[in-house]
Amino acid sequence: MLKHIAKLTWNRRNENVLIIVEIFITILVLFGIISMLASTYQTFNKPLGFEWQNTWSIKLTPSTYQEKGTDRTIAQIAQALRQRNEIDKVTLSSLGLFTSGASTRGEDFNGKYVSYLLTHFSLDSPKDLGVTLVEGRWFGEQDLGQNYTAVMVNQQFADEILAGKQAIGFERPYDDFIIRIVGVFKDYRHRGHLRGSMPYMFYGHALESSQVSILRNINIAFKQPQSPAYEQKLREILQRIAPNWNFKIDNLKDLRQQQINEFVTPMMILSVVVGFLLLMVAMGLFGVLWQNINRRTKEIGLRRALGASEGSIQAQIIGELLALTLFASLIAFALLLQIPLLELIEVVSWTNFWLSITSAVSVMILLVILCAWLPSRMAIKLAPSDALHYE
Repeated sequence: MLKHIAKLTWNRRNENVLIIVEIFITILVLFGIISMLASTYQTFNKPLGFEWQNTWSIKLTPSTYQEKGTDRTIAQIAQALRQRNEIDKVTLSSLGLFTSGASTRGEDFNGKYVSYLLTHFSLDSPKDLGVTLVEGRWFGEQDLGQNYTAVMVNQQFADEILAGKQAIGFERPYDDFIIRIVGVFKDYRHRGHLRGSMPYMFYGHALESSQVSILRNINIAFKQPQSPAYEQKLREILQRIAPNWNFKIDNLKDLRQQQINEFVTPMMILSVVVGFLLLMVAMGLFGVLWQNINRRTKEIGLRRALGASEGSIQAQIIGELLALTLFASLIAFALLLQIPLLELIEVVSWTNFWLSITSAVSVMILLVILCAWLPSRMAIKLAPSDALHYE
C-alpha cells in the first residue's frame, strides 16, 4: 500500500505542487507561532528575582533636571517613608520595576565585546527587594570611602562574561575609578515576566552620597495591602518634603498586569489571524481534494468493482495527502533546522525547536486528515455501477 501511494503521488507530482507549497508555508507559520508562544511561556515562568506583592512604586521628577539639593531631598523622602508604621521596606533604584526602560552598557571583557544591564541602588535595596544572594555579600558600610566602587553581578554575568574567573574580588578599571565585585545574585528581571535574562550589574550608593540623585524610583512594600485611597495620603507626605516635584505613584500589581495585557492583546489578534489562515488552508485542501476525487470517480468505481473495500479506498485517498504532507514537512524541517544549528534566533533552543516542529507537523497532519475524511467518505458511498457511468 505504501509503495502504491508513493508511486501515485509521484505520478501526480505536477498536480500536487500547489498542495505541497500550501502545506509547507502553513507549517512555517505554525512553527513561528508555536515557537514564540513556547519561548514566552518559558520566560514568563522564570523567577523575576525580586518581590512585588503589596508594593507600590513612586517615580520622582524634580522641578528642574539639575535642581540643587536633589540628593538631599531624595534622602529626606526615603527617611520619612521609613518612619511610617504601615510601610515595611523602602528601596531606591535608578530604574523602576515592570518598565521597559533599561540602562545598557557595552565594553570589552577578556577581549570580547559584551553588553549587560546596569542599575544603581541604595545600599540595602537589593536585599530588601528580595534579590537572592548566591555568593559573596551585600553592599555595606565597609565599601564606603574605599579606593574601589563596589558592584554586584548576577550569575549569568559571572558565567558568561567572567567565563571561569573568580567573581568575588574581581577588579576592573573603569574610566577614573575601579570596580570590585563583592557579591553574586541569582537574577533580576526588572522589565518583567516577558523579557528574558541578561548579564546584570548593580551599583550601590549610600543615602548620604551625592550619587543619590540618580535614585529616582522608590518602591515601598507595605505590611498589609493598602486601598487606592492611601495614594492621597502618600502624595501629601511627599509634597510636604518636595512641594514643586512631580510624583507618579503606581501599584506594582497594576503595572505587572498592564504589561501582561500589552502582550496578550496582540497575541489574541494574531491567534485570530492564524485561525483564519488555517481555515483558508482547510478550505483550499478540501476544494482540491473534492476536485481530484471527482476526476477519479471512475478509478474508484473500478477498484470497488474489482473487490476493493471501502476502508482501503479511503485509506488510499487519505494516505496520498499524508504523503504530500510528509514531503512538505521534510522540506520545512530541513529549512528550519538551520535556526538552532546556526543559532540564528536566540530564543529557539533545541528544546524549543523540537517542540515547535513536532507540534506544527502534528497540527498539519490533523488538519489534512479532517479535510480528506469527508470527500473520501462521499467517494466510497457511490455504487460501483454508478461510479463507472459517472460523467
